[in-house]
Amino acid sequence: MGRRGPWAMNGVAQGLCIFIIGFIALLSLATLCFMVERRRRTRYVARRLTFFSPDESPKDFKQHGFVKDRIGSMLLFSWVAFFGVGYATMAIAILFTYATEDNLIPSWPMDLMGGRESMMHPWIVLFTIVHIVGMFFTLMWEALRTRFMIPVLLMSEATHVMIEEHVPFQTDDDLTDPDMISKFKTHAKKLSHRYQRAVARTVVPIQVDEIGTRHLEYTCVRYVYKYETDRFHPEGLVTIEPQKAHLALRTGGLSSGDVERSHIHCGRNEINVHVPGILEALMNEFADFTYLTNSLAVWAYMVTLAWNIGIFWLLLTIGSGTARSLFIVRPNKKKIQQLAQLHVRCWVLRENTWIEIEASDIALGDIVKVEDGGMALPCDGIVVAGSLVVNESMLTGEPMPIQKLPVEDSGNAKVTNKNIAYAGTKCLQSIGPHEGKAVIIATAVGALTTRGQLVRMVLFPATVRFKYNDQLPTVYGLMALYTLIAGAFNTHYTEISSFTALYMMCVNTMAQCLSPMLPVSMVMGQSVTASRLQNIHKISVLQPGRIPIAGKIQMMVFDKTGTITKDGMDFAGAAPVVDGSFLPEVTLDVGESESARQANSRTMQTRVPEPFRQAVGCCHSVTKLRDGSLVGNQVEVSMVQTSGWKLDDDKVISPDGEETIEVVRRLEFDHCRMTSGVVVRTQGSSALTVHMKGSYEVVQKRCVAKTVPSNYGAITEGYAKNGYYVLGVASRTLPASVDASNLVNMSRDDLESDLSLTGLLLFKNEMKKDSAQAIGYLRRARIRAVICTGDNALTGISVGRRCGIVSPNAKVLLAEVGKDGRLTWRDAEVEGGSKTCDPWTDTEAELAVTQAGWRYLDNNRDILDGLWPRLVVYARMKPEDKINVIKYFQSQDLVTGMCGDGGNDCGSLRAAHAGIALSDAEASMVSPFATGRDGKSLITVIDLIREGRACLSTNLATFQYFIVYAVVVTFFKVYGNARAVFSFSEYIWLLMDIAISISMVWTMTQSQAADELADYRPTATLLGPRTVIAIVFPIALSFLVAFICLQLLWHSDWYTLVKPLDLGLKPEMWLLRADSYDPALLSLIMVMALMDTAYVNTYGGDFRRPIYTNIGINVCYFLGLGMVIWLLMTGPSRFNCIFRINCDTEYSLLAGDWTLLAGFSGAGLIGGCFMGPQVLEIQRALNLSGYPGTWIPKTSENCLPPTTYNVSFEYRGSSTFPGSATPTCVGPNNCFDEGLKWRILFVILVGTIANHVFSKFLLHGTLAEKIRLKRRDVLESLQQRRRDIELPSLQERFGGASSTRDSARA
Repeated sequence: MGRRGPWAMNGVAQGLCIFIIGFIALLSLATLCFMVERRRRTRYVARRLTFFSPDESPKDFKQHGFVKDRIGSMLLFSWVAFFGVGYATMAIAILFTYATEDNLIPSWPMDLMGGRESMMHPWIVLFTIVHIVGMFFTLMWEALRTRFMIPVLLMSEATHVMIEEHVPFQTDDDLTDPDMISKFKTHAKKLSHRYQRAVARTVVPIQVDEIGTRHLEYTCVRYVYKYETDRFHPEGLVTIEPQKAHLALRTGGLSSGDVERSHIHCGRNEINVHVPGILEALMNEFADFTYLTNSLAVWAYMVTLAWNIGIFWLLLTIGSGTARSLFIVRPNKKKIQQLAQLHVRCWVLRENTWIEIEASDIALGDIVKVEDGGMALPCDGIVVAGSLVVNESMLTGEPMPIQKLPVEDSGNAKVTNKNIAYAGTKCLQSIGPHEGKAVIIATAVGALTTRGQLVRMVLFPATVRFKYNDQLPTVYGLMALYTLIAGAFNTHYTEISSFTALYMMCVNTMAQCLSPMLPVSMVMGQSVTASRLQNIHKISVLQPGRIPIAGKIQMMVFDKTGTITKDGMDFAGAAPVVDGSFLPEVTLDVGESESARQANSRTMQTRVPEPFRQAVGCCHSVTKLRDGSLVGNQVEVSMVQTSGWKLDDDKVISPDGEETIEVVRRLEFDHCRMTSGVVVRTQGSSALTVHMKGSYEVVQKRCVAKTVPSNYGAITEGYAKNGYYVLGVASRTLPASVDASNLVNMSRDDLESDLSLTGLLLFKNEMKKDSAQAIGYLRRARIRAVICTGDNALTGISVGRRCGIVSPNAKVLLAEVGKDGRLTWRDAEVEGGSKTCDPWTDTEAELAVTQAGWRYLDNNRDILDGLWPRLVVYARMKPEDKINVIKYFQSQDLVTGMCGDGGNDCGSLRAAHAGIALSDAEASMVSPFATGRDGKSLITVIDLIREGRACLSTNLATFQYFIVYAVVVTFFKVYGNARAVFSFSEYIWLLMDIAISISMVWTMTQSQAADELADYRPTATLLGPRTVIAIVFPIALSFLVAFICLQLLWHSDWYTLVKPLDLGLKPEMWLLRADSYDPALLSLIMVMALMDTAYVNTYGGDFRRPIYTNIGINVCYFLGLGMVIWLLMTGPSRFNCIFRINCDTEYSLLAGDWTLLAGFSGAGLIGGCFMGPQVLEIQRALNLSGYPGTWIPKTSENCLPPTTYNVSFEYRGSSTFPGSATPTCVGPNNCFDEGLKWRILFVILVGTIANHVFSKFLLHGTLAEKIRLKRRDVLESLQQRRRDIELPSLQERFGGASSTRDSARA
């Protein structure tokens, strides 16, 4: 073991150490006693409550009640105060040290402490405890706060509520044998789960208003305490029955007492988005674990007098934190706050009087008069009287105006989407009986409105797990273990005379191993890619963290209408039915010219029977605005425009004006029934007629059998397979006993029964011109694509075959569930086919399912698990079904993307790993990505995946760089300490930390995505073989290069190992330990290794463009390469002496002429004496001549030894100056001789070339491709063998004509 330096402290320093440790021990003991007493006298009660989450899916969370305790608050304040005061004391002590050494203040205080080394001992104790406390509190703050409060049995006694969200615990114990490794993993997962539970807690203060109502606010939702359940419940949403809504209007609205009670319980009609002030924003930002990690590096340099490096890290930390908090986080909060605010005045009916109020004063149950002209609706509400035309693009992404109709005043009436107006939507037209305006009754206010839900989705986005994020803690754990090993070597083998230097050296090693720049570099890469997506590809990015996840997409789910196909549908024709037989098909001109419309009107008039023609004219919810434009469902608008019928309030007039139809009652579209209808009366007749249209399968079931053609199934399926959107139409004349007075009380079941089929409506939905091209790109990239649509299965199959999702020549089997609850499969290509098929024997067929078939399979996972790889079309899917499909794919460990047009796709867009909304509307903000580029082109999906793969590759590249940095730099540093307590010059550190680790890493992120998608995905694992090899090779190569170069150095005749400690250097002069041959050589090797690693990890490969297109990194790399060669091959110069390589005393002094660099030198090395190994020879000669003590060269004496002693050394010339390699260097130096320079250059260049060859031709070249293809063949072979083994069992269990299951289970 090496010798130890003086670690002793004087009495004052020892007293300070004892005081700090004693104070912490006393505070810890008091805290422990409080915790014990708290546990003894309280019971812990939690209440589970389902609450409104931002993604509209219920989540479980627990409410824990706590009350503040005076002693607990004092203890918590003491801990926080200790951290703050301790940190400030550390800073003051360092400033005091620098001021004393620069003679700015008297030195007696430091002398009182026993000198600088003695004074730093209590500083180190304080530094260590402050950072441990700070890290613990920043990681566990919310959980720790409650530890200083008292749990209460009754929530009515609580002052705070801790909300704990449920965190599922997943373990693979049942899949592995209980060996030591699996047990270790299980324990690690349990610890991780406990930590996740702790950080998933939020402490919310309880507020009490003036009348004693207790409430709190969580995720913008107001929760009010209810004594009967003793817990807090969300308020702001109410369900109002249709008849009660009409009764509220007739009775004159709310009373003042009702309004007051509503405001007390539900709060005001506003969405409270807290925007922190500047000071609060900064405090929130810097109270993060990352900045405390940065703090370690700052103090490690500051203490060792490398203030320039410490100042740089300090400025970097403060700058990045300030920029993020004040220029990213806070402005984003302001934008969301502006989105949440709605400053409008509106009229409400209260106590039979219309009054004007602010929108924020609206209460639940208020009767609100809706103004038009683009005014935003102030709340969610049911239309009670009149009608509205609204633009819901903010919520649904659909650009077409939507009509909202009043709910019927009937016990049979149900509230549907057609009756509900949503907050934030723009009212284009309001028509009604109250001063010509429609009225609504408020059913949701504040954050629980649909608009509030949108804001909360943006504020609290859904999180997804990703492999490298999950593995990052493991990597940090491994690096922490490496840090401990390096620290142990430092402590045991380093001959160092200063405990302070040794301790801070270990801290510095830890900061380098756990580099805070690693996560920053990943965020940097994501930010650069997000900017490129927005500026170049016109894809807005809400969550940059999802970009690399998009690069791993394995399964892409597409909506059909508006995504693969164009938004609108054209009314292309009709197939009339008379007396149970089809008439010849009627083809219409889909052009928009007036002549085409007149021709269509004549065709409909002459070739379409009257009942069918009248149904086309009136069976819809289209309405006409004041400017004459039509609004409503796109399909229905197309139908009305093409047929030529004219709208006049509640009347419909035929194109020739000879027929007038009065609409008596509308039957709005019902998602469950999949039908809509109308009850009409023809002018001049008292008879009432029902017209109904909807899904052709449903219409068939509601018609009298004899009115349905025998070939109905074959005809409809034929149209669907040809890409038509097919709707069935049926009619019925009501009995004479039914009139308008009792019609309102008839149920839809009564009205929509015993119908007669009158025909089919045929709509054509054209596919986007580039959809097939985009799907082709995905297939070549081995990304599986499926269609998940609300449309008919045969239409989905037809579109899928045209765009390439369904193979051109593959048979498609369609799954349906019969009335008996059995799942049957049939050939979707057979006209009207009823022959059942077996998907287990027909293994080459691709599969499609309807909604019922999907739900059957979802409930029978053993069947689904065997069939899902062949499912390509999911039809008649509702929004919740689409979400379930996404989640099933994710359960199969597939990174799943979703592409839809917004609207009812919002849930699935959020549920997917990477969702892209083809929409420009505000509703697209709930999706991580959104675009409306090029007519909402599917090519944007390809661009997103390309950029995602490039971003993921860059993230892995920067990760590999910082791991190589951590290992190489710390290893060389530990080696230098162990060998001779060497160090590296301050400008070498600045070069590595600024020019390479920041500037060059930033240029790494500038590499753009490859132009085409490769047929494989980049790795996302930090611990996979490719990643590990890419890290291990440059590390091993740098060690090999260093070993060879050091051997060349050590075997030089002039080389003598001189330990800097033997020169008598003080601890504060540790940077002068770089003035030797070994650290100079290792500095060049380190710099070259880091530059090579950064450069070769930027090779394009298959996911990024070639490296020559990245100008920035090429400039940085070749400038760096030139600098390394210059430093190695040239003689002494001012530039060389800045880096203390090939430097001598003469130019070390002359370097002081560069005043800027000299002034920024932390230890004043620039312009000072060079402490080369030759100094030892001079010291020995002086001691032999009687010189007392140890001579240290001084700048004031031109670094020359005293002339009073009989010592004669000619500084120039190796023949008279032992230890010099070349006669061209003056005085003490570390100049290499010419032969050694060339040999070292050769070794370094060979290592550089090897690094490039390995990366270019092995990691990114043919060898890697062969390994990848071999691995793919092996995996496919194993999968095929598994299928071959499992197929007979599956055929035996589920094979045959149909798959039987208990119908209730289905």
